[in-house]
Amino acid sequence: MAIAMTTGYSAQTEGALLCIEAASDWALTCVNQLAVADSHVLIDYGAADGGTAVGLWNQVLDRLHTNQPKAHLTLIGNDLPSNDNVALAKNLALQAPRDPKPTVLVSACSFYKPTVAPNSVSFGFSATAMHWLSTSPGPLDSHTHVLASSDAEALQRFTAQAMRDWNHILELRSRELKVGGRLLTVNLSRDEAGLYLGHNGGETHNVHDQLHQIWRGMADEGLISDEQYRNGTVLNFYKSPQEFMAPLNDSSSAPYRNGLRLVDERTVYVKCPYRRRWNENGDTATFAAGLMATIRSWSRHSFIGAAGEAAADTLFERLQQRIADAPSDWSLDYVEHHQMMEKVA
Repeated sequence: MAIAMTTGYSAQTEGALLCIEAASDWALTCVNQLAVADSHVLIDYGAADGGTAVGLWNQVLDRLHTNQPKAHLTLIGNDLPSNDNVALAKNLALQAPRDPKPTVLVSACSFYKPTVAPNSVSFGFSATAMHWLSTSPGPLDSHTHVLASSDAEALQRFTAQAMRDWNHILELRSRELKVGGRLLTVNLSRDEAGLYLGHNGGETHNVHDQLHQIWRGMADEGLISDEQYRNGTVLNFYKSPQEFMAPLNDSSSAPYRNGLRLVDERTVYVKCPYRRRWNENGDTATFAAGLMATIRSWSRHSFIGAAGEAAADTLFERLQQRIADAPSDWSLDYVEHHQMMEKVA
């Protein structure tokens, strides 16, 4: 199953934009620490269509140009081959006319593979991208998301796959960074209380439970087969801070051996912007449509891959109606882990 965000992803993901804005202080800290050089390569790993990070790259390029006015800057946007790379190129191109007039490029290679030359990157950044799994860890028979399920055996399999992927991603990035280069990841996470995107401890519905209830209901009605129901698994995993830091706390790991070191880490919470506006204006129709669209933007491909577009459309029509019927029960709150890293040798 190809992982792909919906067309118009940035317009539908205001929460992701807020998560990036919350990391801008650390992004500027990273570029402030870069040694003076003739040129710098900056890369956004898993950028989707690039729209949510335009403001962050404005700030980063401005700051680095102020610090090092003679350095030539190259900004590269990267995502999976299934990404809307035409839209990504257009959003990157917004930086080209501005001082310092950087070179802008698209790397259309998967971030699960090498994307640029070894020892070439001064600053790498990634936001809300590295929770996707590179391959299925096997069936999840009783839910659409492993963290909302009660399947302990499946949880072990998904955790193991997530950690293999994360170690591999950090190994690749550690090769691409030059010595003194910085890497900042802003990842959907699971905090010490077990909260994660869509699960805020019972303040409102668990969004993943609601998706599963609708999908299970469609199977019970015969709209999808039992096999299609089982295949409707969202193949991502929200790691804990300890899991994110594990490769950098293990001197035998490939990223550590390549010189990648932890500089700092923190957990950041972002409240649902759609729910905040509904609290202010009471516009239920707009709230239901907007919240449904942002959930659909990152999950639709999972259900299309399982049962086709018509089934996925039915799922999200029913989701929007559920939100409209009881808006006070809904919110999509973010739990994010920020991890700042440096290559030291």
